[in-house]
Amino acid sequence: MKSKAIGSNDKRRMALLTEILQLDFKVILLIADKEKFKEKSALTEYKKTFYKFMHKLLYNNLYLVYPKLKICADALGDNEFKEGFKRYVESNRPKYNIFNDYDFDFADSQNNNLVQLADIIVGSIARSLLEPTAPNYQEILSGKISHIEYFPNTGKPNIVNQEDLSKFNDDIYNLSVRLADQYIDSNIKSIENEKRLRVGFLRILLFEVQNGNPFKFVTSYKILESLNEYVGFKVSKTYLYRQIVAPLRDEKILISSSPQGYKIPVSIDDIFSYVHQTHTIVSPMLHRVEICRDLIKEKTGTLDILDSEPFVKYKKYFD
Repeated sequence: MKSKAIGSNDKRRMALLTEILQLDFKVILLIADKEKFKEKSALTEYKKTFYKFMHKLLYNNLYLVYPKLKICADALGDNEFKEGFKRYVESNRPKYNIFNDYDFDFADSQNNNLVQLADIIVGSIARSLLEPTAPNYQEILSGKISHIEYFPNTGKPNIVNQEDLSKFNDDIYNLSVRLADQYIDSNIKSIENEKRLRVGFLRILLFEVQNGNPFKFVTSYKILESLNEYVGFKVSKTYLYRQIVAPLRDEKILISSSPQGYKIPVSIDDIFSYVHQTHTIVSPMLHRVEICRDLIKEKTGTLDILDSEPFVKYKKYFD
């Protein structure tokens, strides 16, 4: 199968994609806009630097999700890019494992079905990007796409609804994304499962806010379904909150939450949503502490359970 052979026959392409969507696979897309790099650019004047940057993006995206991976590269295309990527993988992947071979390596692509599948998917999405009259193949394949990396990244969400646009807060969005990106950059090469899961969690939220609906909460079910691909064990909802979300908030990462799930904040309403959900949990607990305190004081006349050093701040709250 070759996308080029299908060409502009969108009816045939749609029929083929309908069949392909029934297969079990995931897609990580790396989309570079060459129009942004015409004259005096990294693509034309600093080709090796540009390629190395693209190698890093591709490697990080693949290795984060699939630390054990065989890479099947198409025999066609830019050989300089592929050979450069192969050298980058060889210099950055972990050392030999106990079986004296690599977990992350290249495999023969001759007559490989995965290479053909990738060609159809990439060719279809490229047609959507380059041909305004073509169907939105990226949207059609969205259920199979785990992550999209844009270069250069505009970093702005797609907002078409005027009401949503009026709610969007640029400062909140930029701060939230910057903090999330900084955490990802600092921890993307970590081999610790918890840090890998936190990076994966943030990338799921960033993917939705930058490529999907920026006002939509991502359900815990969808998050857990994706995170289970990152590690070799099933992640529970309790683990998600205690070992992923809570530590990220402790690291000063802004995450909005509601009964509908989690998201990267893009508005004041998103912040209020998190505060409100926290209030519904914390307020009843504090009220029970207040009841306990009053009963003890009433019985003893002098003992205040909040006089201890760790609880002084709560005493100030009640008083």
